[in-house]
Amino acid sequence: MIRPAHLSDLDALVRLEQRCFAGDRLSRRSFRYLLTRANAALLVDDEHGVVRGYALLRFRAGSPRARLYSIAVDPRHHGKGAGRALLSAAEQVAGVRGAARLQLEIRKDNHAAVRLYRGMGYREFGSYVDYYADHMDALRMQKPLPANPLPIMTPASDREKPRTVSAGQQQQVITRQS
Repeated sequence: MIRPAHLSDLDALVRLEQRCFAGDRLSRRSFRYLLTRANAALLVDDEHGVVRGYALLRFRAGSPRARLYSIAVDPRHHGKGAGRALLSAAEQVAGVRGAARLQLEIRKDNHAAVRLYRGMGYREFGSYVDYYADHMDALRMQKPLPANPLPIMTPASDREKPRTVSAGQQQQVITRQS
């Protein structure tokens, strides 16, 4: 199930970050800030209490774009659709928050992720040379988002319906992945 992350997920997020990235990791302090103060949305893929992945969106006031700041899936769960589900949910949340497009940077040598993004409609619009700590270049990609996004989910049964839950001034879209 894709859901908004909570402070109670902090330990799992830090462990996941360590398993997924050799460098350029988000710290515990960064995750705490992103969960409590930042203009961000942090989603997790939770399977029976186990965090299998996360997607982190950043927003800038007055900007028509959202940025997929980071996305990670536990290597033990690669190839099971978790990355695609997280990316779809991130697009949905960005659209609900008013973004016209979603942008991201990806390591030039991360061929599996580049294929996923291209397959989901992302297009390259530039690159950064020497972007990562190990001097790898980054591809810049973006995708236009629908003007009026609707809550979407993959129901486990026909009885389940998409829900949008109001949380203060912002809306969080709850997405369920079976």
